[in-house]
Amino acid sequence: MKIPAIIQRWGLIRTFAYTSFVSIITFSVVSGFIFYSFMRNNLLHREMIISSEFIQSIALINDPDTYFSGSPDSRDKLNLQAFVNQVIGLPDVYRATIYDDDFKIIWSDDKQMIGRAFTDNDELVRAYAGINTYKEGHVNDRAKEEHSFLPDGMKNFIESYIPVWNPSHQKVVGVIEIYKSPRALYETFNVARTLVIAVCLFGGIVLYWFLYWIVRTAHQLIENQRERIRHASGRTVELNEQNLRRIGSELHDGPAQQIGFALLRMDSIMDDSNEQQVKVNTEVIARIQSALKDALQEIRNLSSGLVIPDLKDLSAQDAILKVIEKHQKRTSTKVSHKLNKIPDSLKLSSKICIYRLVQEGLNNAYRHGKGIDQKVRATIKDRHLIVIVSDGGQGFQKHDLDKINDSDHLGLRGLRERVESLGGSFKISSEDNMPGCKLIASLPLYD
Repeated sequence: MKIPAIIQRWGLIRTFAYTSFVSIITFSVVSGFIFYSFMRNNLLHREMIISSEFIQSIALINDPDTYFSGSPDSRDKLNLQAFVNQVIGLPDVYRATIYDDDFKIIWSDDKQMIGRAFTDNDELVRAYAGINTYKEGHVNDRAKEEHSFLPDGMKNFIESYIPVWNPSHQKVVGVIEIYKSPRALYETFNVARTLVIAVCLFGGIVLYWFLYWIVRTAHQLIENQRERIRHASGRTVELNEQNLRRIGSELHDGPAQQIGFALLRMDSIMDDSNEQQVKVNTEVIARIQSALKDALQEIRNLSSGLVIPDLKDLSAQDAILKVIEKHQKRTSTKVSHKLNKIPDSLKLSSKICIYRLVQEGLNNAYRHGKGIDQKVRATIKDRHLIVIVSDGGQGFQKHDLDKINDSDHLGLRGLRERVESLGGSFKISSEDNMPGCKLIASLPLYD
């Protein structure tokens, strides 16, 4: 599975810290806003219901059907005025308008409004249907002419349309429109808003730190395990090199010495043999001698390839230069190189891996690419050491690469396992019917 680029660039902990903080704080703010809006709307609705019940109770003291119908009787007019005085005397009420059962204003603070009818008001229509209706307004919302009466300094107000029923509660005989600004309620809203935001943010921060602690602890445990695995892999590489060094030495000092001794004896026999014996045994002895020489040369080449110089006191750059130098002497070819700022503090296992990578890459460049345009490049990118060994030969076909990848020991499969055991990545770049091949390895640089 491919790791997202942002995690590769920032790291798991840093990515989680940023994304989780933004997500949790955003969720906390949104949750707080939803809760506050719900609470605010319900309290405003409750405020409107209380006003409606109080106004209805005042209206029922007398028969509202008579004075809401515009009765000319002086008593009904007095009852209407008494009703109006009680409505506008309610706390925080700034204006009241009374409609009869025909959408016509029969009383208003603004005398010019009396007698006018409003049939295109949706809130008024709903009120005539017996539904208590309200909407909240703000000082910047003074789009209607009738809002000009609001006092300076008022930030919010509630415009309520309250139906008035007859005593049997079967018919709406009129509608009361009131403008109200419950200061105490709005002060409570301000305190509640601050409290809700503070509690939500505090809860979000506590949740964030708790989750961050869990992820950070888990990440540290994983990193400790990975470090132990990397250390074990590094030790394995070093032990493998020690074994290869021992095998190479034993090949050189054991079978190679014996074969060399056998060749010397064969030369002695050839020198001491008389003419008749030479005629009889020359062909057989020559075959044996040739086979022994080939075997000796093969063993020497094998032991030379198995043993690498001691890299403990060498930097990675010096190790690469040593490989290049040995390859140029052995093959009489030219290798260009560009090594940019390779750290001197690489672990021994990493230096061994780089040495083997360049060695095998150049061997392949000479064997398969005829030593054409051999290059070694090394650079640092995103806290990774990138090593590229390339040639300008005929390159590989895809099916050839598959076969090479399935090979054992010090081939490309072995290189891949070496690099990946140290937490790096390895790939081969060669296109069908195109010249050239690249071995590309990326090794992480650990602090």
